[in-house]
Amino acid sequence: MRSIIIAISILIALPIYSLAQTDTDEQLAAQFFKNGEYDKAEVYYKKLYKRYNDEFFFQYYIDCLLNLEEFSEAEKQVEKRIKKEGDPVLYVSLGQVYKASGDEKKALQAYAKGLQELPPFQRQIDALANAFLDKGELEYVVRTYEKGRKMLNGLYMYRFELANVYNRQGSFDLALEEYMDALAEDQSQVTKVKTDLLEIFSDDRSGQKREYFEEAVIGRIQRQPQRDVYPELLMWHFSQEKKFAQAMAQAKALDRRNKEEGARVMSMSHICRANGDYDMAIDGYRYVIKKGRDNYYYLSCKKDLVNTLYEKAVAGGDYSTSELEDLEQTFLTTLDEFGRNGNVAQMMMNLAELYTFYMHNTQKGIDLLYEVLELPGIDRKDLALAKVQLADALLFTGEVWETTLLYSQAEKMFKTDDIGRTAKLKNAKLAYYTGQFDWAVAQLNVLKAATSDFISNDALYLSMLISDNSYMDSTYSALGTFARADLLLYQNKLDSAKMALDSIEEFHPGHSLVDDILFKRGEIAVKEKDYIKAVEHFARVYSEYPDDLLADDAIYRSAQLYEDRLEDTSKAMELYQELLLHHPGSLYTVEARKRYRSLRGDLLN
Repeated sequence: MRSIIIAISILIALPIYSLAQTDTDEQLAAQFFKNGEYDKAEVYYKKLYKRYNDEFFFQYYIDCLLNLEEFSEAEKQVEKRIKKEGDPVLYVSLGQVYKASGDEKKALQAYAKGLQELPPFQRQIDALANAFLDKGELEYVVRTYEKGRKMLNGLYMYRFELANVYNRQGSFDLALEEYMDALAEDQSQVTKVKTDLLEIFSDDRSGQKREYFEEAVIGRIQRQPQRDVYPELLMWHFSQEKKFAQAMAQAKALDRRNKEEGARVMSMSHICRANGDYDMAIDGYRYVIKKGRDNYYYLSCKKDLVNTLYEKAVAGGDYSTSELEDLEQTFLTTLDEFGRNGNVAQMMMNLAELYTFYMHNTQKGIDLLYEVLELPGIDRKDLALAKVQLADALLFTGEVWETTLLYSQAEKMFKTDDIGRTAKLKNAKLAYYTGQFDWAVAQLNVLKAATSDFISNDALYLSMLISDNSYMDSTYSALGTFARADLLLYQNKLDSAKMALDSIEEFHPGHSLVDDILFKRGEIAVKEKDYIKAVEHFARVYSEYPDDLLADDAIYRSAQLYEDRLEDTSKAMELYQELLLHHPGSLYTVEARKRYRSLRGDLLN
């Protein structure tokens, strides 16, 4: 009985021992191969191959023989396996043996034999093509797919596989033909085509591939005008290249040809607007509006048009009184056409902001916002946003009590949303402006964990500003004056803000607020449109205080000014690069990289 138990135990243990032994042998083989000890690796891979007859171990075994220059043995082993299995993929291994031994002619004959023996099954076609691809034999990869295409009688055309190989060979023209034919066969493949093209264009520094692409697609459009997918692809490409005028032209052409309602043009206008091309967005909205009031998109485009006109005016910063008055009139006539209800709340809020911050008619803006709060059918989110905006306007006039009440109401409405967190942050700033520093810090400490990076970053900065500048000044004298200057800047009382900052430097020389004062002077100079002075102040912040929380802000603000106002793109690129190199964790990193690449001429995804 005991002997039976021992025998059973041995039988059970044998597979476990065998598996453990295999793992050990495979690990040793891999380590020897990695270290270039091919003689030792060959012993283990040969043993593993004989034990399991596995393709993986076989290939490593042959690679060891080739590295040891045992070409005759390698040829013998491959031919033996071919005779036994007849797999066409093995001819690729045989060709590699001949190639390694220097016999190029025999290598090509082996490759040709593999193609000749290829059966009409997709799995084997894929396997042979992948074997050639693995060895870098791109010409034979193409031949394999082309033969497979014929053998499968059009059931599978290998369009994307061939496009990939052609592109690797440097034949973008052939690759593009495969992509275009793929879309002719199945336009639902357009997302895959776009993805591949984005990857190809990302390395196209010269722009030659993109230029060829435009010409080739236009040619397809002319030859096959009935297919919408080609102009849609071209429209997408123009959008990627920021060629919004050309993209809009394609959208309009498709809209006219298909007698559409304008959805495509409206969508393109949204893209233009999001990318700051307000003129082209306005052009698109007006195109749809001209279709008449009965058009499905008429009301949406009319609202978007007015709001885009507003965004264009405030984004540019250069506008005359008459231009603002024209914009105001456009708002008013559109509101008369729509009627004042919840659907136009955002439009009314934009008009109120125009009154408050640009036309210097704060009371008119406040009155309009109170009207927004009473609109029938107003969305709850719009209501909260209107409360925040009204509070901002009231703060502009110095009405503190009503301001904090409105911020608190908006916060309660959306406690777990960024609207509520923004309201909480603004309330904390209000406390800071009015010298309630301890209460402000308590609120800011909660917000430092906010989901929005910008909210948490603002909370962190303000919290540190208060704590860092109060431990040496228990009376908060200098900090109180700085907070007052900050509020005066917000209220656009620039001369008073400068006087407050001057008083800090006069009565508190060498105070730790010096870097914050410099940054604030830079912000004042921007409002005064003295951009040279602004970049000088910002430069002192990031050069004299490189480890300060404001350093990355100062670099980014300066880069923006050089790019947008001073038209010095080389200096802008230099600063964007400095931000990327020395402040990789900055909130501005993504936008700085995008702007840097755009100025360098890269294709942006």
